[in-house]
Amino acid sequence: MTEALYLEDAYLREAPARVCQVTAEGGIVLDRTIFYPTGGGQPGDSGWLSWDGKRMPIATTVKGEGNSIVLVPAEPQQMPQVGMHLKQSLDWDRRHRHMRVHTLLHLLSVAVPFGVTGGQISV
Repeated sequence: MTEALYLEDAYLREAPARVCQVTAEGGIVLDRTIFYPTGGGQPGDSGWLSWDGKRMPIATTVKGEGNSIVLVPAEPQQMPQVGMHLKQSLDWDRRHRHMRVHTLLHLLSVAVPFGVTGGQISV
């Protein structure tokens, strides 16, 4: 299970974490994360993982098995080892745009007198 730090503080931009699993598909599961997973029409977060002088770009974040959250690397490269401690950093500009659009869509849903379902928004 991944501790969802983004639920406690949506403005957290960086946080330490420990690698719990590297999935067969090449995703990374951390013990705690600031990365919001794809869901409810909102795209998953992107950003970077840093350890031992290495920096791995994360393309997106998805929900995994159980309550795990899987970070999907942007390109194939050497993966961090299970148990390794690292720093996670969000692409904050992208996250903040998604937060603002999400709020705007809630406001529009009150102002526009039509039912809307299944909308997928990407900015």
